[in-house]
Amino acid sequence: MFGTIILDAFTKSETMEIIEALDELVNPLDNYGWASAGIYSFWNYYTKELLYIGLAVDLTERFKQHNGIIPMDPNGCKKDKIEEYFGSCDKLGYTIFVQSSMSQPATHRNKQLWNGLDIKMFDVQDYRDDLVRDDIRRVEGILIESYRIKHGDLPPWNRVGGSILGQQSVNPGNYNEIVASFSSMDPNLLTARYSLREISNNPTFERYENTMHAIRMHMLLWGMSFGEARNLIKRSDSTGFFEKTIQEMNRAGYFKRLLAI
Repeated sequence: MFGTIILDAFTKSETMEIIEALDELVNPLDNYGWASAGIYSFWNYYTKELLYIGLAVDLTERFKQHNGIIPMDPNGCKKDKIEEYFGSCDKLGYTIFVQSSMSQPATHRNKQLWNGLDIKMFDVQDYRDDLVRDDIRRVEGILIESYRIKHGDLPPWNRVGGSILGQQSVNPGNYNEIVASFSSMDPNLLTARYSLREISNNPTFERYENTMHAIRMHMLLWGMSFGEARNLIKRSDSTGFFEKTIQEMNRAGYFKRLLAI
């Protein structure tokens, strides 16, 4: 389930740093943190204009394709657009909108984890994979259509809109709550207070953002306020770990921190 928006911005020479951070945080071989499948966006670091909204079953591999690390047909990636951008600008914005690891689908990188399991388990996995893929297609459609409604056209690097079901599910809050946050460093409860690379390099920051992800999922799925989601999770946490982490975050100044990239 979706919940956390994570931003960063990179120079051409920092491409591998983003790849390493993605492989740390959204690795399909892990069973903690966030799933490899999610939504991503490229944006102009200087004007904050969104350039592209896309989806990926494996965010790391898709980023590699867009940046020419994994060769593929130029028509199937944004390698040419990115190279053109870096011809006149030093830094490119990059954002991921991530899901809980419970939404991890099978990819070619984690298929081996299922080897030797009973065939019924494959049926369950295939069913879940279909649900995950349908969900990210729908979310991508919602976000692209939200942008189109706001600006009168698709993001410049998008050639087509997203899924029809997603387009039909748009509501007025989708743009302000999510799409506008893809390129904004303004404080937002859905946006991580640390950059992609900061989170990947610091286990404490990752723990904070995973704790917030639980709240964010409830806020997006059920339309709860931050306080309502926090209280609901607190009541169901018999260990008290969740509330202790929130209190630690308060003492550390997490909620007053401004994202800087």
